[in-house]
Amino acid sequence: MKGESNDRKRLARLLDEVAVDEGLHPTFIDGVRVLRRSHSLPRAPIVYDPRIVIVGQGRKRAYLGDRVYDYDPFNYLVLSVPMPAECEAEASPEEPILIVTVDVEPAMLGELILEMDDSSPPPGTTPRGISSTPMNDELVGAVVRLLECLKCSVDSRILGPQTVREIVYRVLLGEQGGSLRALASRDDHFARIARVVKYLHAEYARPL
Repeated sequence: MKGESNDRKRLARLLDEVAVDEGLHPTFIDGVRVLRRSHSLPRAPIVYDPRIVIVGQGRKRAYLGDRVYDYDPFNYLVLSVPMPAECEAEASPEEPILIVTVDVEPAMLGELILEMDDSSPPPGTTPRGISSTPMNDELVGAVVRLLECLKCSVDSRILGPQTVREIVYRVLLGEQGGSLRALASRDDHFARIARVVKYLHAEYARPL
């Protein structure tokens, strides 16, 4: 437990060093962004894009229908389709929200699934477009290594892609891996829905 606590503190410290500016910003690694927000946000509409969201400090809460999804230093968020929802955040200048996000790339998912030789979700699981899942030690370690990479452009270029790959792999092994597996399969019903929702999100102003 002590080692786990130290890893989480290290994750928060590294995010504090990397996410130095207020707001959401890109990093040296494509598809990886960091966020710092120093004030709370009331519940408001938002559209989530497909990504993995890891919180180093602070707390956010997503609302979808009658479901509530908390994500904080102990729970990460998985989004496998563009998702309209509502969101609120708890933060202060003394304890800002610190977040790192990793975009979900279907091509990478497909490669990982082929290498894992396991393209089927665990029995009894139903893919969901949004879910919050407890962080485990392996995922925390991978995120710490990613944040270490982000401190150096050369490390980000050389080591970053493999570290992102490890994070996606750890999520695939987790409780909501089935959602990412479904997204990777272009013939899967869930993946077809994801493509339609993505199109509607991008072309909402045009006649459909």
